[in-house]
Amino acid sequence: MLSMLRAGAFLFSILSLVGCPSEGDGVVKISGSEAPASASASSQPEPVSPVWPEALPRDLEVPVPSRPIVVYLDAGHGAENNPGNSSCFCEREQDFTLSLLDDVTNVLEEHGFVVVPSRFGSELVSYAKRIEAARKARADAVVSLHSDIRGAGEEWSPDGAKTCLKSERAPGFSVLYADEGDGPLVAKRLVLARAISDALIDAAFIPYQGGEYVGLYEGTPADRGVFVDRHAMDKRIFLLRRTEMPAVIVETHNALDPREATAFEDPTVRRSFALAVARGLVAAFGGR
Repeated sequence: MLSMLRAGAFLFSILSLVGCPSEGDGVVKISGSEAPASASASSQPEPVSPVWPEALPRDLEVPVPSRPIVVYLDAGHGAENNPGNSSCFCEREQDFTLSLLDDVTNVLEEHGFVVVPSRFGSELVSYAKRIEAARKARADAVVSLHSDIRGAGEEWSPDGAKTCLKSERAPGFSVLYADEGDGPLVAKRLVLARAISDALIDAAFIPYQGGEYVGLYEGTPADRGVFVDRHAMDKRIFLLRRTEMPAVIVETHNALDPREATAFEDPTVRRSFALAVARGLVAAFGGR
């Protein structure tokens, strides 16, 4: 009898540790195996906020320039036999940049800049003439608007009537400059490139990481979105090397990416872009 009592006491102690089956589920649950509701909720992944190009950029405040800043604003390409790239919607780069030039001009002029456009309508303007026009205008800076093409494009038909190339693998902007020539001028180019890149990042545009630029342009981890021309000497970008004032190219986006190309047709995106360029220019040349 004593042994039976001891056995019963042992069984009771075990059941008290593991708990008895709850009514209706027939499952023995080990005490403490269930995390509190608050701990369970906190283990869920935090929702990820969308970023460009899924999310729109934001408008930046632009300080008043300390003096009128003269900008030679270039609509990239549009020279003879030089239409530029073809986008995922089969739009020529020279047409995109000319359209964007109008929107950027309006915003810059709103904020007290003096803007000298490089071309109008269907006219074709050589790069030598553009450099001379910038010199005659006594421009403080040359900002050349472009779009880029990156990634191994795959064929698609955006409207069922034409076949274009698309790629979503390399979104983002880049700002290009040259480090050839006079030391003080090169330093001013880099200041301008950094200022525009920083402003675009502040506006929530994303900088391109440069994966496909190897051998063509060189960047540094400290200068996100900024790249120096590293083409072979006979292929380096004429406009970046030959101006008397600091010059940069802004590759606005990857034209093969339908998300970015669509976003840059939005007037609010174009305005955010132009405000960022304006803020970068004031940062480079001074505001009050």
